[in-house]
Amino acid sequence: MEPFTMTKSLKKAQVDLLRFEKQLLTLGSGLAALSAGAGAQAADVVGDFATAHATEMQGAYLKLVETVQAAHDAIETSAVGAGVELLQ
Repeated sequence: MEPFTMTKSLKKAQVDLLRFEKQLLTLGSGLAALSAGAGAQAADVVGDFATAHATEMQGAYLKLVETVQAAHDAIETSAVGAGVELLQ
């Protein structure tokens, strides 16, 4: 892949990832509000079932955030590699 195309491709990947992060933040805010508000009411109605699933959703969300961080790291590594190739 020629350097210009690789750079263009990396920028597109970064923009796509940032868009996804924006959606991820919205999801996180929604989960926090749902867990705090509805979680307390649901716990009264269905007991530990609601608490367990809220905890499970939060865990899944955190794994998703970790995956996005890994994607950032991979893009950064690719960008550094592309920069080194350009200098050589």
